Amino acid sequence: MEELEAIRSYGWNTLGGHDPTMIKDRKSGDYYLFSTDSVVDGVYTSGIQIRKSADKIHWEYLGTAFDGVPEEAFAWTKAEGLWAPEIIHHGGQYRMYYSASSFGSTTSCIGLAVAAEPEGPWEHQGIVVRTNSEIATHNAIDANVVCDKTGNMWLCYGSFFGGIYLLQLDPESGLPLVAGDFGSCIAKRDRSILDGAIEGAFIFHHEESDYYYLFTSYDSLFDTYNVRVARSKSIQGPYLDYAGNGMLQSELHDEVGTKVLGSYQFEEDIAWMAPGHNSIFQEPGGSDVYMIHHVRIATDLDKPLAFIRRLHWLKNGWPVVSPEYVSETEQDTEAETPQMDVLPGEWHLVRFAQDNSGLVKAEYETLLEQQLTEIENHGDGNFYDNLTGSHFRIWKGCNWRLSAPEWQIAGMDAEGNAFFGKKV
Repeated sequence: MEELEAIRSYGWNTLGGHDPTMIKDRKSGDYYLFSTDSVVDGVYTSGIQIRKSADKIHWEYLGTAFDGVPEEAFAWTKAEGLWAPEIIHHGGQYRMYYSASSFGSTTSCIGLAVAAEPEGPWEHQGIVVRTNSEIATHNAIDANVVCDKTGNMWLCYGSFFGGIYLLQLDPESGLPLVAGDFGSCIAKRDRSILDGAIEGAFIFHHEESDYYYLFTSYDSLFDTYNVRVARSKSIQGPYLDYAGNGMLQSELHDEVGTKVLGSYQFEEDIAWMAPGHNSIFQEPGGSDVYMIHHVRIATDLDKPLAFIRRLHWLKNGWPVVSPEYVSETEQDTEAETPQMDVLPGEWHLVRFAQDNSGLVKAEYETLLEQQLTEIENHGDGNFYDNLTGSHFRIWKGCNWRLSAPEWQIAGMDAEGNAFFGKKV
């Protein structure tokens, strides 16, 4: 309970936020967080949770988008609540793609609703794609909608079972370009691993590198859940990880997908468990990018919360995430840019292995002044270590436990193993 009280004291108000996604209102500039139905203040919601924020840090719970499960979705799935919403703005309206299913079943569907404002009212428009064991081997949940460089619109979806699929949509209607089409598989895992545990996919196009990055979540929702990434020059793939493995090479098991986030703990801090099912948000017209995902705490795994952190691209073209929930300090574009003199000293680092070994505890590592001769400053907080082959970035963030600013670091070594941490 001490960990829960600590989280409440931070004022984030994201407890109950599962499978979260974020959008910015075109008119007011406010941010809206949509998430799967779960328990909020002791009550189970049904109809997609909505939260509102002026700073994307502190959130107000508003209620649900629907009063229960839309009739057409319920008729197909008998779902008690809705999962994994996706929110986009297109053609002067907001579109919500939501999932209806039951745990462990492929009798599922992804529905579409529209609204003039993020707070609604939301109107159900129809079912985009549906599955069951008789018509498909994959699972129609976990929607992500993305437009490619030529303006084509795609639905990335799927969970466990048959893997992740990519389906082309009609931009005008938001429904499949070809009625009844399932699309094609772009990532999967062997069914021997927790029924092929891959889900929560999200594709993000990074303009500077001109790659499409496919983020997915692996493994058990309550303990070994973790976030992986692969990339492709084409939205249709093939998606390759840092080592060059393809996301369709299911026989490689945990070797496929570059792991960027898993369960971790800094000393005397909360043990953050099973982070995953992420979405990516980029400030409209800006370069600031954020990863939004859910996470659990080791002392109460039944209570998920939405977690928002900065996403950084290294000079080697791969993304890494910040070690802390986003803060005003980290969002400040006028914040001090680190130079070489910041590097020497003791750092508290979490190093993620490629396997799914569960909780990783931070360890102390000291960087000596004489080691600076092996490090290159590439500007804007980006560095390269010639000795280890590591690319990393440093910036000023906030330690929520201490309510104090701190230097933070995130990087990737020569083998593609991600790490992050803080200067002590």
